[in-house]
Amino acid sequence: MLKAENVWKVYHRERVLHDINLEVKSGEILGLVGESGCGKSTLARLLCCYERPSSGKVKFNGRDTTHRTKRERSEFHRNCQLILQDNLSSLDPTMTVGDTLLETLKYNSRLNEVQSREKILLILQKLLLDPQALEKMPIQLSGGERQRINICRALLVEPKLLICDEITSSLDVITQYNLLKMLKQINSETGLPLVFISHDINAVKSISDRILVMHDGTIAEELNKSDGFLYSGRYTKRLFESLPITHPSQRLSLARHFDDKLFSDD
Repeated sequence: MLKAENVWKVYHRERVLHDINLEVKSGEILGLVGESGCGKSTLARLLCCYERPSSGKVKFNGRDTTHRTKRERSEFHRNCQLILQDNLSSLDPTMTVGDTLLETLKYNSRLNEVQSREKILLILQKLLLDPQALEKMPIQLSGGERQRINICRALLVEPKLLICDEITSSLDVITQYNLLKMLKQINSETGLPLVFISHDINAVKSISDRILVMHDGTIAEELNKSDGFLYSGRYTKRLFESLPITHPSQRLSLARHFDDKLFSDD
């Protein structure tokens, strides 16, 4: 469905991404993990065609996304929706939530106002949001509610791909859990493919079918749910073994596999 082929991105002679090759398959949830500054968000913008690669191609359904007319880019942006980490600045602070969602349908569908309101209420119900939220300003909602409103806005245009960039990082643990469960359910019920980007490895593991590990602007390793996300790369090992120990039984396993060379300079 979506492919990046030999993608490079350079800002002011500084290489940010180099030789990125990936594919988002139909119906899957693809996770993307890595340390802050490794290039995850830059890659998200390139995949959504908000920036152009310095070299290489991003293809959607076999077509290059970088050389399209303005109308074709608008159509692509409807099909490929990006949800950002900052859920407050993503919403217009001068408009009620209801007006924001109605405006989305006004410019992206042929529904009249009555039909638009019916569609909005249906999606709100799926996302477990109270219809009273439509009368509120974004600042009056919690972080979890705002993020679900952003998901609602994306789903209203019936996208073919959803890219979530660090959307749980500012949320409490319970809200994170509910949001991840909701995304998994949407994927299961509709087959909507997702790219889930985060530095929270546990969150990515809980939702993904495959995981790409990014390091220093490149993809270091690919992990698969089918084999328990087994990893072999040195950087991936360091990244995964930095996770907090959640059960005493893990201490012995960690000690047995700990490699002192991991943090050496050689």
